[in-house]
Amino acid sequence: MKTILLLSPPLYFSKGIPHSLDSSVPALGLLYLASYINRYSKNIKANIVDIAAEKLSLDQVVDIVKKEKPFIVGISSMTPQLQGAVELAHCLKSNFKNLKIVLGGPHISADPDFLKRHTNLFDYGITGEAEITLLETLNKLITGKKIPRLQNGEIIKDLDIIPIPDKKLVNREKYIGYESMMFSRGCPYHCYYCSRPSISRMIRYRSAENVIQEIKYVYKYCHGKIDFQDDTFTLNKEKVVDFCRQAEKTGLKLDWRCNTRIDLVDEELLKAMKQAGCSLIHFGIEAGNEKIRREIVNKGQFTNKQIYNIVKLCHKYGIKFAGYFMIGHPGETKKNMEETKKMILGCGADLVGLSIPLPFPGSTLYGIAYKQGIINENIIDDFADKKLGEGYSGNYPVFTSEKVSPEYVFSLMKEINRKFYITPKMFWRRFKEDAGSISRLKKDFFDLISLISKGMSSRKPYFIK
Repeated sequence: MKTILLLSPPLYFSKGIPHSLDSSVPALGLLYLASYINRYSKNIKANIVDIAAEKLSLDQVVDIVKKEKPFIVGISSMTPQLQGAVELAHCLKSNFKNLKIVLGGPHISADPDFLKRHTNLFDYGITGEAEITLLETLNKLITGKKIPRLQNGEIIKDLDIIPIPDKKLVNREKYIGYESMMFSRGCPYHCYYCSRPSISRMIRYRSAENVIQEIKYVYKYCHGKIDFQDDTFTLNKEKVVDFCRQAEKTGLKLDWRCNTRIDLVDEELLKAMKQAGCSLIHFGIEAGNEKIRREIVNKGQFTNKQIYNIVKLCHKYGIKFAGYFMIGHPGETKKNMEETKKMILGCGADLVGLSIPLPFPGSTLYGIAYKQGIINENIIDDFADKKLGEGYSGNYPVFTSEKVSPEYVFSLMKEINRKFYITPKMFWRRFKEDAGSISRLKKDFFDLISLISKGMSSRKPYFIK
């Protein structure tokens, strides 16, 4: 039996110690990969090491590799994790001369040339969805066959053939109570800041029966608390309604949340979702100005009136509304940003996430930032090699509108965050939600201190050097 060790790196290591902003949920992508390999292979075993969640030093990772004796290691990395991925690969290559490393995940899917630029660290790379292609690659390597250094992952059309993620592969005690899950894969939209289309735009849904089967399996771990990770959960209304009906029939007490768009829900759907246990929906809105939202963000044709109406409908059925916004879009003026501020403080949202655009490879924004000189052709490698500084926040460049100063954008962000979150109503709400969990009380306390002192969450720090 051969072993592949799948590693989830932290954002970065500092003197061998891992640092990460948020490791509260397991690496769902690695769970799918490992479970697929373990289901369909008779001679390969996959194990997972979540370095950030387990707080493992580089020395401890080396000890694990010595113990496991894998014939290959897989590292999955998003762009913010590149420093951690590169340093991890350096460490493994220096300690295990003949160890082969395959790189996968969102970053290489958007920036496949990264493999060519780091041939000394990564032997192979797989872009996109990797379950089928990775297993085929492992089988070829075992039999001595040659494989391409870089491969495009084969898209799985029937998601029901993917095994339910084996939760025994990770230490569930290291994560929050909610269980991560996916109902669908792919997103047809092309928001200008998003690199997700580089992975897959083909929309596929699991059957409702398959999802219910997974819910029953994980119920003992999470007691019905489910966090659906789909990019756009309600793309197919008919399938969502079918799931909701079957979820109700289980008789299980469910508390789930998901992500979607304003123009992909209506009253009938919200009512069905609530009856099936939906308690929170995350909506990407991005701007309070309709023209900016349509022509720059490419977010769709929904109006501000629709946004306010969906907030009311969510509250009518007892579903919390979380709105996500950005300020600093290309061409955005102070007046436009004030419109976003007005919407955030006046729409009635229960939660708000406010950020500044980040130019990631694979996104339209990346090209815009390059043309404006905010980034250059070496930005990714300089960031990955810590030439911009250690860590992600404050080092990876942010994009701010050419019509306003970065100082203004950061100042406005702090003002909005403080006005929305530092209120007696918000304090009382969070206290009631956290009352049963010391760890959540502790996290929210530190967030409060960060909001008062810095004007932003400790989990999403922005600052100007």
